Order: sequence, then structure tokens, then C-alpha cells
Amino acid sequence: MTESIVKASSILLYGRVVEDLQIRTPSGSAAKRAARTASSEPLGANHLLAEQLAAEGSCFARIYAFAYEGEYFDLARPTLYLVHGPGEPIAEPVALDQSGVAVPPTRYASDLRVWSFYDKEDMSIRLEIDTGRLEQILLDMEIGAGPAAYSGQLARAGQLARSGQLARAGQLARSGQLARIRGNRSGDE
Repeated sequence: MTESIVKASSILLYGRVVEDLQIRTPSGSAAKRAARTASSEPLGANHLLAEQLAAEGSCFARIYAFAYEGEYFDLARPTLYLVHGPGEPIAEPVALDQSGVAVPPTRYASDLRVWSFYDKEDMSIRLEIDTGRLEQILLDMEIGAGPAAYSGQLARAGQLARSGQLARAGQLARSGQLARIRGNRSGDE
């Protein structure tokens, strides 16, 4: 494939389709009509997500890694993302179009697929799956140790700790940002 100026904002996703989770939406123009009528306000009703869900081949894949701006990133915890189609098998030797990086990882899992046609501005859905006892995955996550930790106050809708963003695949720990912050502090002292 040839190089293009728009590839600067492209994201490659590496994962596998989740076979036992299905998206059920009206198809084609019926989906677009349903999305338009679902919103009572004409402003801000761009229906981009509804159109992504209704697009042919939409499904969820467990994503293990991604490539962006010439760098490859393993996710700290595999997560489900909305994708389209079964993805492409990764060919050997790996082409730049499939790896997104000049020097790709030495070896990919044999059943890993790549989705290479997304732009960073595309709408998508991220689903995180937590399993465990209800005490852990409901009560501890939502109520925590006391009223100050109640999800409606400190961490509601992910502002501080949703899905472990603060420490797991998130803002401070992602790509070594926490280590750089600590490194700068120790260098200043």
C-alpha cells in the first residue's frame, strides 16, 4: 500500500473478534432513521456513534495492542472495542501497513488480527469487562471504603478512577508518564 498524508492520524488495532457478543441494530437506512428519531434535539445530534454501530460488519474485538504515530503499545489490560469486519491476518514478514511501526515487535500471536483503517477522530465504543464477586465488582467499585469514595462523588463516570485509568492503561501510568513525572521530581530535588 502507498503512503498517504492522512495516515498521520491513523490507529491500528490488534486483537481478536469476540464471537459470543453480538451487535443487534436495525440495518442500513432504518438504523439512520432510528438514530435521528431517538434524539429530540436537532443540535448536537450527529449520530456518528449510531452510524458506526449500524455499519456493515460492526462487532466487538478484544484489543491487546495498538499502533499510533509510529509507536506500538501493548494495552495493560485487553479491552473490548467496536471494530468493523474480521480484521486482517498479520502477514510475515510484517508490512508497515500492518504494524504501523518501522521496527515491529519480533513476533505476533498467530491468531492476532489487525484493523488498520481507523482515524483517531473516529467514534467508537470501549467496553471493559470485570469479573468477580459482586462485593468486588459492584460494592467495592461503587461504594468503596466509605461515603467519600462513593462513585457519585469522587470517581463518578471515571473522573478519577474509572476502569483503573489512573493506574492501569491510563493517564498517569500510560507510556511511562508516571516514571517521567517522578524522574523530573527527583531531578529537581
